[in-house]
Amino acid sequence: MPQVQKDDVRETILESAREEFLEHGFEGSSMRRIALRSKMTVGNLYRYFKNKEELSSIIVSPTLKLFDDTVRELSGGLISMGRENGQIDMPLPLIKERLSTMSDRLVDIYDSHRIEVSILMMGTELNKKITDWFADLIAALIAGNFGLEDRKDERLAILSQCYAHSIFSGIKTILRESKSSKEDMRLMVKIYLNSFLSMLDNDISALM
Repeated sequence: MPQVQKDDVRETILESAREEFLEHGFEGSSMRRIALRSKMTVGNLYRYFKNKEELSSIIVSPTLKLFDDTVRELSGGLISMGRENGQIDMPLPLIKERLSTMSDRLVDIYDSHRIEVSILMMGTELNKKITDWFADLIAALIAGNFGLEDRKDERLAILSQCYAHSIFSGIKTILRESKSSKEDMRLMVKIYLNSFLSMLDNDISALM
């Protein structure tokens, strides 16, 4: 089959997968129905993509790169989703300032890529990896701001996971459930993220 035809078939499959994920969620979707939507056999579908995880990863990759580019820019290259974070000595006031811009960018990306962001927030293996990375980032920020030498401290690890899951859950609710204007969504995200910074300050001070 010529490459152009193969590319057309891949795009048809990816569009069918988008529709399937949005209609049934990631867990409830099936390769069989994606093949049916694409008007091909399941066997032929597997010649292009090995599973739902691969499909979802390819669909969200460009949007994920936009997030990563934003994180890199606002952190001055200190933070990237593609690598493990060491101790990050970025003071909380500066983080708060950058979060304001991050909130605006986050809502803008969502507004332009709603389908991809919705799929990104589903319970995929990629979503779990991003959440674990974010928890590690929070631990790095805590270590840098509060002088905690042992980042493997169980208390720090548990708190960081709690923060990561809570932040993602809250942002997901704001983006998916809000019928407000883009400006109102930006404001809600800013308020939500700033509240976590204040809570982080109080919680870690108590932990120490």
